[in-house]
Amino acid sequence: MDVIHEYPDLTVHLTLFNASIQAGIPQKLEHNDIRWITVDEIDQYDFCPADEEILTRLKTIE
Repeated sequence: MDVIHEYPDLTVHLTLFNASIQAGIPQKLEHNDIRWITVDEIDQYDFCPADEEILTRLKTIE
């Protein structure tokens, strides 16, 4: 899934991949936090406006 979102000062292109972890532990390299959540938990967190379309589609997949 690809999403292009335009903010007033920049445009971001997000690409969503369906992947699995084969080995190791995920590490946060560019963000302050990382966590696994279920689709049912999405509404409990604040996300950037660019993420909204992806999150809406994820909630309809289940």
